[in-house]
Amino acid sequence: MEDIATRKKIYETIVLNPGLHFRELQRRVDMPIGVLSYHLGVLCKRGLVVEKREGKYVRYFPNTTMTVEERKLMSLLRNAILREILIFLLTRERTSHGEITRHVGLAPSTVSYHLNRLVKNNVLTKEIVGRVTYYSIKRPDFIAFTLIKYRKSFLDSLVDNFASLWMQHINKK
Repeated sequence: MEDIATRKKIYETIVLNPGLHFRELQRRVDMPIGVLSYHLGVLCKRGLVVEKREGKYVRYFPNTTMTVEERKLMSLLRNAILREILIFLLTRERTSHGEITRHVGLAPSTVSYHLNRLVKNNVLTKEIVGRVTYYSIKRPDFIAFTLIKYRKSFLDSLVDNFASLWMQHINKK
């Protein structure tokens, strides 16, 4: 019976917080690494949970109605810098590299690395005009609705504020 309760706790945490990486999941369920690893293995073998390797992280998703696109986007949104960049871009139609760099307060090379990840993952478009590089979001509604749908899983006031503003904007239309 204890195994069932443990797996239920892990599964429910993944359902509410899709895309968590192993260590974050371990912190949220407050279990020893070995116990969590064992039960995740069981959940994956039974097809209840899907693991997705992304660089040095393995992220976990419920094997439910979440689309492949949502999983891919949630993996990106789990990174606080990418999330901040996307939320910033959602409030603008087209933004220069310099504006994004000033907003996030990071080195231009660091911002370039993150922007290139978003371009490579088909989330942003990149347009070079003279010496200025501009970025815009390909599917802003999809990103906004995904952020809103899973906002409670981020534990981030930036996402909550964005969700409130976006919903006000939608209700005015």
